[in-house]
Amino acid sequence: MKIYLVQPPIEDFYATPIRNIPHGLLSLAATLKEHEVHLLDMRFGQRQTIDPPRQLCPMIKFYRPEDASPFGLYKSYYRFGLSISAMRPILPADCDVYLISSLFTTYAVTVYELIHLIRESAPRAKIIVGGAHATILPDEVLSNGADFVIRGEGEVALPQLLAELEKDCPDFKNISNLSWRNPAGISVHNSVHYIENLDALPFADYQIPGGPACFFRKKPHAMLITSRGCPHRCEFCCIHQTMGSRYRVRSVENVLAEMAEKVSQGFRSFDFEDDHLGGNRPWFTDLLNGIQERFAGLDLSLHAMNGITATNLDNEILTAMWRTGFRSLNLALVTPSEARQKHIRRPFGTGKYLEVVASAQRLGFFITTYLIIGLPGDRAEDLLASILFLAPLPTLIGPALFYLVPGTASFRHYADRQQVPDSPLCYRSSFYPIDSEECNRLAAMTLFRIGRILNFMRAVIDADPQPRIQVNSATIFPEAGMSAPEVQRNLGLGLLQLLFRQRKIYGTGRKRAGGYPVIEEECDSQLLGLFLETDWQISGLRRAKTLSKNEFRERYLNL
Repeated sequence: MKIYLVQPPIEDFYATPIRNIPHGLLSLAATLKEHEVHLLDMRFGQRQTIDPPRQLCPMIKFYRPEDASPFGLYKSYYRFGLSISAMRPILPADCDVYLISSLFTTYAVTVYELIHLIRESAPRAKIIVGGAHATILPDEVLSNGADFVIRGEGEVALPQLLAELEKDCPDFKNISNLSWRNPAGISVHNSVHYIENLDALPFADYQIPGGPACFFRKKPHAMLITSRGCPHRCEFCCIHQTMGSRYRVRSVENVLAEMAEKVSQGFRSFDFEDDHLGGNRPWFTDLLNGIQERFAGLDLSLHAMNGITATNLDNEILTAMWRTGFRSLNLALVTPSEARQKHIRRPFGTGKYLEVVASAQRLGFFITTYLIIGLPGDRAEDLLASILFLAPLPTLIGPALFYLVPGTASFRHYADRQQVPDSPLCYRSSFYPIDSEECNRLAAMTLFRIGRILNFMRAVIDADPQPRIQVNSATIFPEAGMSAPEVQRNLGLGLLQLLFRQRKIYGTGRKRAGGYPVIEEECDSQLLGLFLETDWQISGLRRAKTLSKNEFRERYLNL
């Protein structure tokens, strides 16, 4: 059979290209060696600025493309991937099967758009859709034109489905994880099973025709998934619906064999995308030791961009990670409030997190800590306190705006109160879907900017510069001859002077006549006042220096 695996475009105010590798499709491709298989990556490497749909227009006031300051949020609304007119001619009419990845409900519109185009270009082709969105809302996907939905893991179900499709009288009743419609048009959802022996699966095929050439810091880059499932039930997470609650790991030797295969193909950078990396401590220790022994001298760069829970870390594990090639650490604290942690079922306490940060700092890790802004029950002033809790720690602050995921306890909370937006387009993080009294959209965007401001202040402490600007109430004039990073840093220093003097957050307009016009940003004045009036400290990331708010003002802003 001639099969095309398709990663569709998405539309949003931002995307993270390095996280867009279609690893799930590449894993499925490896199970289809007896077929002619191609990848159509309609997302990677393409971007066009487009007008946002009307439902998202309330965000335009927060996202300004002309802002050159380091405090700016997103810029414009983009289509990441091919336009409709560009997709149509590259859809082969002689394809037997199209398999489409649909991961997020808020992006499902481009999946349905693609299904419509396939029906026009290849009316005889069968269309199969998989991924988290398809798993949670299979009826919606079927009603939008898909022939089949594979829920959860697909490496076993997909070959079985293709085998049936080659028969004169196919029978779909015994294919696990499959959703389909019987001749009467009634949806049928077969039972879901999870793969017990992950070692039996072939390695993700990064050599498939059409596969992406991805580099991270100039090194050929690939994803690895060494385990599936998560035993925790955090209220904002849906992983248990797609990969189950039972934690399953591949053998250490199996993971090392995949890494060896990919090293032989030229890869030198690896991102472990597990949802619960290191959940088995002895296994994780053995894996890290095995990587160090087998790949010594290759200068591998290792990452865990999906994050690692602090429960799975200690000084011994962090030391082993450093030795194997990890240099950055992404930690999902979500909230430092232990009462809130228990409420949303987070699996560790703040004391454990602080121990991990201290150990990681001693080893030299670049640390990023993620907080979620806008979970059910969050109050804006408490979220500000959470951000300021991180300010004196040697960690970048990652304020992640809450987004709605069907199938989660958080989604049900808002659905029960009829607070879910009418359009799934509004579920996304960049829209901030729940405009609640406790933390409304204006407060959330103010917190987002405060996080950017504090991260900028850290960079200033690391660089230890002196301002090279002239500032008035309308324009900032950087000195001539500076590099672009120096210009942005000095714009930030000028805007900080205005922030502390006038108690307003400013960005900039486009440069004209040697200066950057100052533009006031919309923010929650009460929340901003609380930020400015509270005593707090700020640390560098690379430089072991911690300053009070007033010490920073005196040293770098001459205030």
